[in-house]
Amino acid sequence: MREDLHFVDRLHRDLGGVRWAEPEKIRARARRRSRRTAALAATAVLAVLSGSAYAVAGRPVSPAPPVAGVPVPTVAARSAEIPPEALLSARDVRLTTGAQLGASGLGEAVRVDPVLEACGRERGVASLATSRHSRSQTLLLPVGAVAPPLLTQDVYRIDPGQGPLLFGAVALLLDACARWEVSGSGQRGGRTVPTVTPHRWERSASGFAGDESVLLRHVSLPPASVVDGTAPKIAPKVEATMVVRVGDLVTVITAGPAAVKVDDTGPGPGLSRADLEGLGRTAAGRLCAAANPRC
Repeated sequence: MREDLHFVDRLHRDLGGVRWAEPEKIRARARRRSRRTAALAATAVLAVLSGSAYAVAGRPVSPAPPVAGVPVPTVAARSAEIPPEALLSARDVRLTTGAQLGASGLGEAVRVDPVLEACGRERGVASLATSRHSRSQTLLLPVGAVAPPLLTQDVYRIDPGQGPLLFGAVALLLDACARWEVSGSGQRGGRTVPTVTPHRWERSASGFAGDESVLLRHVSLPPASVVDGTAPKIAPKVEATMVVRVGDLVTVITAGPAAVKVDDTGPGPGLSRADLEGLGRTAAGRLCAAANPRC
């Protein structure tokens, strides 16, 4: 038993020394990994098809008799696809848009918030579900500026019965990572000093759209010096993430700092909680026709 306690203490110290990348880098890496996974899946399919064509061209193959009652694979694959009409459009958001981009994939992991999931991995929370098919889009980009997206949306088709498990995993993440500090470094008086960036997550609303729904609010405070606790006098960054399920479809909508009001009750640009809940209900309506079962 004493050796087990020593191992746990050493593991705790090692995890405390891990320095995570900045939130923007974690999100960018997650997006690149998702796109790369989709590309590899497409390449594998092409390789299989090419190999089959070569075998047919090399020698005659007797056609197998049709088997009654066996579904055609392409029909099953087509039924799992998510049509573009199931996603939101720029007209659904009362913000100025600069672009609308999209992509689709197979076997993608359901991503809610890469920074929250990084905290979950550190604190031993299980990963989220894997989808059968997905479609994603960058719905809004700042006009004429190189900056993080204002609004992104992912739609995942998951196996029946995974919906409650997915929302249960999100609840576990929120419980484990209500507060989390990311180690880094910054400039103080012309010197590079170690810093910590505090993060907070909370559940702002739930049950406002679809079969299940939750609205997460993520607050990133300015990085504080580990030496003396000083931090830049800048406003905290606030992001919002909605997870909405309709049947076997789950959509994750992320609104960046430029799209969310820091003070939900105050004036100014950005989306309020009521705006986000309304957007979630619109997204649920879009999913209805493609969900199984339909609304």
